[in-house]
Amino acid sequence: MQAPHTRRQSMKFLILGAGALGSILAAHLARAGTSVALLARGRRADHVAAHGVALTGLVDCTVPVPVVRPGEATDADVLILCTKAFDTAQALDGVRLARPPIALSLQNGVLKNDELVARYGADQVLGATASISGELLDDGTTRFTMNQALPIGELGGGPSARVADIVGALKSSGIAAEASDDIRSVEWTKYAGFLPLFAPALLTRQYTWRNLSDPDTAIAIARLIRETCALAAASGVRILDQKGLPLNTIAAAPPEEGARLVRSFGAVFGQRAPLHRVSALQDLLRGGRLEVDAILGYAVALGRRLGVAVPTIETCHQLCAVLNRPQE
Repeated sequence: MQAPHTRRQSMKFLILGAGALGSILAAHLARAGTSVALLARGRRADHVAAHGVALTGLVDCTVPVPVVRPGEATDADVLILCTKAFDTAQALDGVRLARPPIALSLQNGVLKNDELVARYGADQVLGATASISGELLDDGTTRFTMNQALPIGELGGGPSARVADIVGALKSSGIAAEASDDIRSVEWTKYAGFLPLFAPALLTRQYTWRNLSDPDTAIAIARLIRETCALAAASGVRILDQKGLPLNTIAAAPPEEGARLVRSFGAVFGQRAPLHRVSALQDLLRGGRLEVDAILGYAVALGRRLGVAVPTIETCHQLCAVLNRPQE
């Protein structure tokens, strides 16, 4: 059952997380005249409060955006969670005084909605995912590198007025938002396309197009796609063939043909987003914590629970896990 929704002329957005994605959304909404606040902490909060949010790349602008610091009272119609998975509890604790009627997460992975449901109830949570990315640079500017899609939908499927309103506000601001009638499949499809890029990015430290285009890395990516799609099938979820990256076709193809399809997509990706780096690689290069367990560890655990062999994912998890451990 959906929570009651009243159509609004102007919605108030609260974005949790002032990294690249949160900054891109906040700047677009603020520039369009939509009410938006950005939850930030520490030096990032000070920078945005003093200088606004600056974007370069696909869009060049500097926009003043109100900053909310943890613990400050605020209200919102829509909460959008853009933090890393391991920061979810802390971020939500920081806005415990807010009771938004609608909440959604753009985090990586497929367990991201659980914390929101636990906090606000299933009726107030929407599913969503983002093929929108950028990179937070050392000077505080965000390099905006990809604006492909931001699907939003009801967890139970089907259309709704509140989804249409949120999508409309985001689209009007310049974000490539769209409504989805099957958001669970969309979220799993994003996961099946993200996990195979996540591990190679950490292990090679290359731009995304290079990993997709390299003949050896492409074979590994095809294997990771096959194993992640097998997990989805065992979970009863339909994977959608993405434009340019036909996940189901790659999963069903012989290794060499799967790798060829990956390389073909890499050529297109290199033209479209030559400076794109997976967000986890950006975190690694800054010495930040990584979502290794949320992305790779979850898949390994799910495979064991469902009886699905995921040897390539398991090896990648073992190789990447050390990156989160302190040096002794």
